[in-house]
Amino acid sequence: MNKIFIKYSFIILGVDNTFLKNFLTIYLLYSLVLDIVKLGENMNCFENKMSYPQFLKYLVPSVLTMIFLSFYTAIDGFFVSKYVNSDALAGINIVIPITCIIFGTSVMLATGSGAIIGEKLGQKKQQEANEIFTFINIVLLLLSTLFTIFGVVFLKPICIFLGSSEKLLVHVLPYALVIFLGSIPMSFKLFFEYLVRTDGRSDIGMIMSSIGLILNVVFDYILVAIFNLGTIGAAFGTLSSISISMLIGLVYFLKFSNIKFTKPKIDWNVLLKSCTNGSSEMLTELSTGITTFLFNIIIFKYFQEDGVAAVTIIMNIYYFFISFYMGIAVGAAPIVSYNIGSKDYDKINETTRYSFMSIIITAIIITAISYIFGKDIIHIFVENGHVFDITWYGLKIFNPIFLFIGFNVFISGYFTTLGNGLLSAIVSTLRSLILVVIYILVLPTFMRVTGVWLTMPLAELTTMFVSTYLYKKHGKSYMITPNLQGAIN
Repeated sequence: MNKIFIKYSFIILGVDNTFLKNFLTIYLLYSLVLDIVKLGENMNCFENKMSYPQFLKYLVPSVLTMIFLSFYTAIDGFFVSKYVNSDALAGINIVIPITCIIFGTSVMLATGSGAIIGEKLGQKKQQEANEIFTFINIVLLLLSTLFTIFGVVFLKPICIFLGSSEKLLVHVLPYALVIFLGSIPMSFKLFFEYLVRTDGRSDIGMIMSSIGLILNVVFDYILVAIFNLGTIGAAFGTLSSISISMLIGLVYFLKFSNIKFTKPKIDWNVLLKSCTNGSSEMLTELSTGITTFLFNIIIFKYFQEDGVAAVTIIMNIYYFFISFYMGIAVGAAPIVSYNIGSKDYDKINETTRYSFMSIIITAIIITAISYIFGKDIIHIFVENGHVFDITWYGLKIFNPIFLFIGFNVFISGYFTTLGNGLLSAIVSTLRSLILVVIYILVLPTFMRVTGVWLTMPLAELTTMFVSTYLYKKHGKSYMITPNLQGAIN
């Protein structure tokens, strides 16, 4: 394997010191990661036994990919809050359900088909893996196109339905329009980032995300800070960076990947099993949109637009920290699916054990950081004032979620990889929809705004008990029945 180093520099004129400092921090982090990630050809992480430090090294690209992905909306929020106002920040939050549908569809097909493709590769059935990959690409293209058309035609009714007030429509409409127009590149960027891991090249996914992140910062600064284009500038900045990132993934699969585009074989059974296997990830994304919608409506009753802005900030923090857990889950998934195909159950146990260790360590660190540096993190988005006070109060109550959520995220992804979409969907639906809806409708009645912030931590804590039970009962079913329910023979 050739080492991949991307070296470039930017000449930045007319920027303030704070922006330059933040930009250079991102760039230096990016360069450091590229230097430490060395996945040599002689180390087949899918087959060879790994030490825990080697496993952590393997996880680095996947974790960073998810971190960089989480930054896209946060970067938009940062620039509009600094250079427009808190209403613009709230407007971006209104559009989150739309991005959740786009991401959810892509992740569903990526994780669901990725498990099947990985198993085929483990069985040395390369042509079948290629046919499935190509077929799912075509399906994703058709779905993304239809979503774009629907969104453009019904743009304003959709935005009003999502809870936009007349005051916020000036920010919501342009941002939503660009997001709808960008459905295709957004979908394929995420799809390719997931599938490169199945090909054993998580470093490519990291490169896609890191380049996209850096370009998003640059484009947002130019369009929002310099040209004062507001939310539509932020949306175009994100779309442009995502499109470039997507093209990197496309070139990789056209020129360098072991998984190739080929003449597709239309197999509705494969599509059904991909959707079933990946349904939990789709439900998670859709649930995020639904719960964001509910949070916006309920918090608006207490604090109007300032409350929606506070929810936006906390959700940005939440998406950033949860990306660490998602990185662990998606990093481990290709190893598990490959070894299901090759029937190497010792390797599956090793991967699972290391993943749990990583989740525990991460949970402790993240929870501590959120408590200790919470005020500083909030100040990235807003200065002292009403929005800051609402956000800091909410974050202190919300913070325990980071102790519980990692285990739930991993278990849901783990069952997807095993081909048990039902159990995966149970976990993801409980934590991200059913319990959240119940708690958000009940708790504020007795605890007012405190109940709003307690909703998601309590939902994750409750789900963790269910996840533990399901893992103990079904988590090692592959040992007994190698031909898993959901596997394609």
